[in-house]
Amino acid sequence: MSATKEMKAGASQTAGGEFVGTWKLVDYSFLHEDGTVEKPWGDHVVGYLLYSAEGYMSANLSPASRRHNVETTENQKTRRKRDYIAYAGPYTVEGDTVTHHVEVSLFTNWLGTAQVRHHKRVGNTLILRTPPIPSGEGVVAVQLTWEKVTK
Repeated sequence: MSATKEMKAGASQTAGGEFVGTWKLVDYSFLHEDGTVEKPWGDHVVGYLLYSAEGYMSANLSPASRRHNVETTENQKTRRKRDYIAYAGPYTVEGDTVTHHVEVSLFTNWLGTAQVRHHKRVGNTLILRTPPIPSGEGVVAVQLTWEKVTK
């Protein structure tokens, strides 16, 4: 499926209650409009997405290769901000979209924004995809694949 196509095909009418719980990140990919898939963080990613019954969410994710370095240059600090995503706030579900209303974020330009994600649920897997985003290399959609954490 190209990045410019929405995930409406096969997307379920998931109620907000089906989101509730803890989800572990298993894939982070860029889907380009020409059909190519890029894994900017490689094949190994870490992260958790939490949805509460009270209507709040929190997401923290990064490449698994990200490591703590006491002595960092300004360039390394800037790079670290790009390879770590953290934000939280209320969420709403409508049809095949879940919207994260950002109240707290590592990225200050996300504060007060509505981060819209198309969703598809397959068993214990939740796939979230951004709408198409213009980039320096054309149009790209970010796709995140999460697995439900169970005891």
